[in-house]
Amino acid sequence: MLTYVVGHPIKRPEDFYGRSQQVARFFEIVAGTQAQSLSVLGVRRAGKTSFLQYVSHREVIARYIPNPRDYVMVYIDMSFCKTPADFYGRLLNKLNQALSGTRPLNLWQSQPGETSLYDVETVLCQHPHRRIILLLDEFDHIRTGSFNEDFLTELRAMTSVLDYELACVTASYWDLYQLGEQIGLPPTSPFYNIFYPTPIYLPGLELPEVELLIRHPASQSGLFYADNEVADIQALAGSLPFFVQATAAKWYETRLYGMPPTFNAILPQMVAALTPYFDQWWRGLNLCERVLLHSLAMHTAVDHTLCHASELNMARRRLRAFGLIVPGLNNWAVNGAIFAEWIRQFADVTQEEEEEEGGTAVSPAAVSPTQLRRLLVDYFDYEELRTLCFDLGLDYEFLPGEGKGAKVRELVAYMQRREHGLERLVTAIRSERGHII
Repeated sequence: MLTYVVGHPIKRPEDFYGRSQQVARFFEIVAGTQAQSLSVLGVRRAGKTSFLQYVSHREVIARYIPNPRDYVMVYIDMSFCKTPADFYGRLLNKLNQALSGTRPLNLWQSQPGETSLYDVETVLCQHPHRRIILLLDEFDHIRTGSFNEDFLTELRAMTSVLDYELACVTASYWDLYQLGEQIGLPPTSPFYNIFYPTPIYLPGLELPEVELLIRHPASQSGLFYADNEVADIQALAGSLPFFVQATAAKWYETRLYGMPPTFNAILPQMVAALTPYFDQWWRGLNLCERVLLHSLAMHTAVDHTLCHASELNMARRRLRAFGLIVPGLNNWAVNGAIFAEWIRQFADVTQEEEEEEGGTAVSPAAVSPTQLRRLLVDYFDYEELRTLCFDLGLDYEFLPGEGKGAKVRELVAYMQRREHGLERLVTAIRSERGHII
């Protein structure tokens, strides 16, 4: 029987390892004199869903809060919500279940009709002495569907009503300012003011926590690792819990079938198995972050013609916050030999090489203006759009229109009118965001 939980969110508190500082900080913010909203940030597979499930468990709440019955944690996966009405319908359903103390008969049943903010507030006003904490997972998905700046404005309004007490906890990869910009919310919006100024990042676990995560599940089935095996698994996986579990599970499975696992044998297997996740990470990084990771993986100096000192410092801070790099013996290091090996093998492949090797890269001429507009809105913030225009020899301020969406539309239209303009735009996008197209 496999003893490691790989892939699925952690449901039982006893299967959750580490994150003690982040958990304590979470309850300090939401359980203070007045509940405050906060943002939880992490790369894909950092354990954001497991974290939200853990802090909402009654047993865990009782460890940190003296009056746990006064708190209602409502978890919503935003990837299931395509419209604000979907969100409010799901929220209303879960509030009715949580506040009435009954178990749901059908988790997928939503309220009939177009549920709105006012329907939700009708229920909230009936419970002025309960503190409602909305745990909004996969918050990046507000970039899709029909969510716009009005939705975020309504969320802020819900936290400001005096007749009940409510706070929002969002979990995402993109920070709130980036998400807001991508759906048209101006950076001066009061929406951002309700959130605690410092997000809670979910980087890798501490080394003692990694060791416990490696040893304990295996020992429950009678398999005990030698110290050198634990060191090899940790060196391979790094410290992000999903990758520790996946690597430890492969090690466990290899031993279970009588094969002696080794660092060099497991490394290429895990590079192949985890490539989809690393590829997703890479697409979400900017050029300077990629340059820094590549230089660390290759043990070479950073090319400062691609990444200036100020940008490099910002990239280092962000990569460390997400747990993609960790302090090494003499400098920073890529978090885990598997990720470092993936970077060495795949992350520096050029577009021309991919096409020669029969890759699936799309020809620039095959990308439609509509696709380009959507990609720019989804993947580029205001500053990155300015840089893109600069690289293309354009002045961002002279593009017609107000707001990000209008500027992007006019940029694509302008490049479409120029000879080979769309091809140049695709090339510029790929230089900043990799092969998202």
